[in-house]
Amino acid sequence: MEKTHTINTLEELALFAEQFLNEISKSEVSGSVVVGITGDLGAGKTTFVQILAKLLGVIDVVTSPTFTIMKGYETAPGAPFSTLIHMDAYRIEDKDELRPLRLAEIMQQPKTLICIEWAERIYEALPENTHFLSFTTPDLEVRQITYHQGK
Repeated sequence: MEKTHTINTLEELALFAEQFLNEISKSEVSGSVVVGITGDLGAGKTTFVQILAKLLGVIDVVTSPTFTIMKGYETAPGAPFSTLIHMDAYRIEDKDELRPLRLAEIMQQPKTLICIEWAERIYEALPENTHFLSFTTPDLEVRQITYHQGK
């Protein structure tokens, strides 16, 4: 089932992120919880991950890993996930490029939240139970986020 949320302010995005985090932290999976995030440049993908990181108690500054491709962050004690992995798949051109990143191995780690920007570029590598968020910008100030789970 798809659900679309209209976001007008940063505060509304933070509220949506908090609700989303509460929902996905209830996921009963044997490995990581994977969130595939799609949307145009400037649609709010990285900002959303930064808010999730803050909610999880990440102390480090979270930036888009466009050139490093993937970064890992330790979360605060008591957070629903012990690790946040932030990946930017924009520069991935072939699924073989994922091997050195050990993404398949990381996806098996419990209590790990993996947020993948430009997830459509590695769709075939994502697990069946991936949570998908699609960010669109109907105008300069408004964001729409469409959510669905599963491929």
